[in-house]
Amino acid sequence: METPTLQQFIETVREAFAFLQQFGFREVSPPPHRTGDSFQVWFRADQRIVLIKGEGYGTMASVTLEHDDGLELPEIDLVPLEDRPRRKGKSRNMPSGQLQQVRDAARRLEAHGADFLAGDLTRFLARARPLPPYKRSSL
Repeated sequence: METPTLQQFIETVREAFAFLQQFGFREVSPPPHRTGDSFQVWFRADQRIVLIKGEGYGTMASVTLEHDDGLELPEIDLVPLEDRPRRKGKSRNMPSGQLQQVRDAARRLEAHGADFLAGDLTRFLARARPLPPYKRSSL
């Protein structure tokens, strides 16, 4: 599996998450206290944030939903159990690469996260957890 470049990562994120525009999201810079990792793309609409990060030295991607009230939730937590990806055994198929993980997460969020994206926080608030201290602004 080839490790994507920063440019490949950003282009893939922008393409896969283009649907966020219809919900009023726009790409923004990360807050100053969270700029340490270049493999991240932030989208914001009002107080809602969708954060896509490249992790594991190009092997993994994560999508986290955040709210300015200091809460976060992995996008997968909005997906019904029966629609979540099956875990693969270590000896079976190779895991999908980082860019494919970005595309898959975008499809899941579009299919199962429209309530959060449109501003209905009911399910988000029922499942969200407080941001850990290192993610909070020191201001």
